[in-house]
Amino acid sequence: MKRRFWGILTTKAQPFSKWWQEFRAEVAVIPMEDPLDPIVFVDDRVLTVRTGYHNRRNAILVPLMMVYSFFSILALNDLLPDFESKQEFAHEMLEYVEQQRALANPSYRTDDIERRYKALLDENGEVTWSTYLRAKELEGQLESLMDDFLFLCFFLLPNISMWVIFFLKPRDAEVYFDRQRKIVYSWRHGRVGAAYFDKMGLIENQVGINLVLQFENKKQKGYHPMAIVGIDTGKLTFHTEADTTYPLAQILAFMDHGKSAVITGPSFKRKPAKFFWRVDPKPDNFEQRVNAALEAEGDFVHQYQTRWVKGHAI
Repeated sequence: MKRRFWGILTTKAQPFSKWWQEFRAEVAVIPMEDPLDPIVFVDDRVLTVRTGYHNRRNAILVPLMMVYSFFSILALNDLLPDFESKQEFAHEMLEYVEQQRALANPSYRTDDIERRYKALLDENGEVTWSTYLRAKELEGQLESLMDDFLFLCFFLLPNISMWVIFFLKPRDAEVYFDRQRKIVYSWRHGRVGAAYFDKMGLIENQVGINLVLQFENKKQKGYHPMAIVGIDTGKLTFHTEADTTYPLAQILAFMDHGKSAVITGPSFKRKPAKFFWRVDPKPDNFEQRVNAALEAEGDFVHQYQTRWVKGHAI
């Protein structure tokens, strides 16, 4: 089976139904006790799949977060001065200058030392950020200090962003395939998306399976196609058509024949991904909003076939 698999730059979708006959003819789905990732739940009515965000989070985000944290701490340690020790040393050097002058034996550097360390102290004899920067400017090292600050920002700003994502990004809601109603639905950060199964869009690329549903706009005053990105097949990335074929065939088999085509038991439920602080909460008035998204179908299929489909990976 040869489907449109253009890679990560694929921007437009095709209806999954376009390949149904080929899936039915060419792919044999075997019922299993564990139907494998990304399937999470199966019963008489519903099959659900999860995105691979938890895998990308643990294999990419967390290691990068640790690396950036380490270098941020090193850069911050080099940048932040010890004001107390600098203040103590400045007073010692000014006393040294006074002693040299009292002995009538000042060196050619005495005036320079006095100027530098007086610049480091304020009127109360203390070192502050203002006096520290003034002294650095006098020494001609202010530009080097700014370079160190930019180096810190290079690590610190991405690191803060990654920590914010780690703590605030919830576990993705699963994608629900309702066999009785022949619909697909899910939600992302308060926005509901749904489509009839035969109208659902599909993009396959290196990050896995990307399903296109009709999603609410941010203020729930309209709808547009949006992709649920990165439904993986047990591997992190570099998916091929061979990797995504069987999970798609399982979904189609369930919608055609029910749970007996996919699992051997009465139902199946996979343990949820660990180490998330919260899950994406189910929106209020959910059933009514699913129905509204289905009724607003309009030219949904034409839109995702002809326009760039935005995804929701984070």
